[in-house]
Amino acid sequence: MNFDWIKTRAIFEEEKPAIIDPAKGTEWTYQQLNIRAENLASHLREQGTERGDVIGIFGPNDVAILDLLFASIKLGAVFLPINWRLNPEEISTIVEDSGVKKIFYETKHLSSLTKIDESLLYMDINSQEYDNIVDPSHHNVFESVELQGDDLASLLYTSGTTGVPKGVMFSHDSFVSNGINLNHTLPTYPTDVSIVALPLFHVFGFNDLTLPALFNGGTLVLQRYFNAEELNNLMMEYKPDYMLLIPTMLYAMLVADNFNPEGYQSVRYLIQGGSPPLPAVQAKLLNMNIALINGYGLTEAPIVSVNTVSNSKLKPKSIGNPVIFTEVRIFDDDFNEVATGEIGELGVRGKNVTPGYWNKPEATAKSFHDNFFLTGDLATIDEDGDVYIVDRKKEMIITGGENVLPSEVEAVLSEHPLVAQCVVVGYTSPKYGESVSAAVVLTEADDNFEEKLDAFAREKLGGYKVPRMYLSINHMPLNSTSKPDKLALQQRMNEKAEQLHQGDELA
Repeated sequence: MNFDWIKTRAIFEEEKPAIIDPAKGTEWTYQQLNIRAENLASHLREQGTERGDVIGIFGPNDVAILDLLFASIKLGAVFLPINWRLNPEEISTIVEDSGVKKIFYETKHLSSLTKIDESLLYMDINSQEYDNIVDPSHHNVFESVELQGDDLASLLYTSGTTGVPKGVMFSHDSFVSNGINLNHTLPTYPTDVSIVALPLFHVFGFNDLTLPALFNGGTLVLQRYFNAEELNNLMMEYKPDYMLLIPTMLYAMLVADNFNPEGYQSVRYLIQGGSPPLPAVQAKLLNMNIALINGYGLTEAPIVSVNTVSNSKLKPKSIGNPVIFTEVRIFDDDFNEVATGEIGELGVRGKNVTPGYWNKPEATAKSFHDNFFLTGDLATIDEDGDVYIVDRKKEMIITGGENVLPSEVEAVLSEHPLVAQCVVVGYTSPKYGESVSAAVVLTEADDNFEEKLDAFAREKLGGYKVPRMYLSINHMPLNSTSKPDKLALQQRMNEKAEQLHQGDELA
């Protein structure tokens, strides 16, 4: 079957920018993207790349990532974007596990590649050699291989926040189905412009934003590395029709000195996902009449559910309903469906869901029940069918035998005017196993913030849910996918508890 969709898109699409890179001052049409990919595929075949080989890329948001994706599809190779925010040990684990044959890279990031075999480092994407190979002013016509829908198209590795990174497999059917699911739920159009500030090594920026937009013939503006002030300027210059961002990005943009609501007026909707929404962000955008809606997905299951613009005003915390051709269920520990309003583990079924983990059949088997991928997220569905994410199953804090959902405590603390951002984690307690703690970014300095937050929390939460310890921080630490780094915060909490010799007591 023909899965070389960039070639088809180039035939049917008018000549206009598909990719704009303001930092490099370059623009590429769909026709040029296809030629660049055919030139690269021809080169890789000459260099011995075979069908099924894993080919990696390690760099910022750059047209070279798309060059390699489309060349891999033409070759029948497996595309591997590597997270450059990981540490050298994690990167080494991914390289070894994937069996990658060649790695394209940006020289700026070579310091992160010190623990891998140097012979795998193939070419600098900013080099003249690379530019000469892909240059669309010449065309090495390439005959694409015949592919099946279940052939492996790509590996995306999990961030490793709960263990060793795992290679999430995507078939060609997975890629195509995800684009269909999203575009038929929240349509995008060939006239649309969006800005890609999310990293292209991550499913949210790659599977959920970039691929569906290019499927439909839209125009994408690349921000090589996220910077809030720069992104605000890009919003003003390019007037995007829609955007996908994570809450911490939105927060940084809204508090930046150059924030201008005019840059957001062209946006039909903003989809936020990747981590729980920040109430302050939702409130500010709602006051400006800017549509902010929650979406939900994960590496193993790209866009699963999304709210609507109208429903987001009534239920701002909901992730809405499943997208078209996707099904969700909420299971108890015995895999029975829970009743409306009850909490259980969210399961997802659809053709966009991964078929499993690379070289990990046991982990794959444990992650599915009746073809539903078990997300590890606790969720609930209301009487209207709207889904709410409650928390990560593994992040449940068990203190003195009582279960505490960090999200519940975060929601309460975030209502206090002193709290700009808040993350709740458990820390080791010799008496209760775990105790509750909260890391907070304050809106203003206050020497008595702990007493004030404690009194506020006790008015709204059961005593065992109230944090026993607080940590004031200037900036929320983020992990490799720009989510709050809960492991780092937990380590800091444990260190603080040891220094204080804290012995908790239940209230």
